[in-house]
Amino acid sequence: MGDTHWRELRREPIHSAFGRGTDRVTFAMPDGREEVYHLGNEYSCAAVVALTPDRRIVLTRQFRPGPRALLYELPGGVIDPGESPGDAAARELAEETGYRGKVEHVTAVWHDACSNGVRHACVATDCTPTARIAHDRNEFIEVVLMDLAEFRDTVLRRGLLSDVGPAYLGLDHLGLL
Repeated sequence: MGDTHWRELRREPIHSAFGRGTDRVTFAMPDGREEVYHLGNEYSCAAVVALTPDRRIVLTRQFRPGPRALLYELPGGVIDPGESPGDAAARELAEETGYRGKVEHVTAVWHDACSNGVRHACVATDCTPTARIAHDRNEFIEVVLMDLAEFRDTVLRRGLLSDVGPAYLGLDHLGLL
């Protein structure tokens, strides 16, 4: 059964802030009923698994208001209009961490099943600290370098990373799982 059996009837924006919003959307279902969904209306973003020449992962660590916790994250952020996912990943890597490397786009995945947001998984190799860090006004970021084994065993597998999907996709692409 494809999406041709679902028909959008109405869409009403409920809330929007920081490039994210929620819409109340009414669909006609395949059996004729109407159902209301609250769907994320979100920006596209990029996240990058950044690897130094000595095979350490470049991460950020910062407080996140959703889970109300300090989380490790892959460097990344919003893709600006006209920017490619790889260019956005390279820009965000430099702005958030001061590192630059050879960036490659791996693939794109949905934020989740109730959102139109797309997250692009990228990798960067041979990353070195050559850029000036330029955090946004609401970013209080700690840059963390972590060896690959610790990243896989301590951070990734224990749920201490917010970007698990792009991390696995990047590590798989690099042959490091």
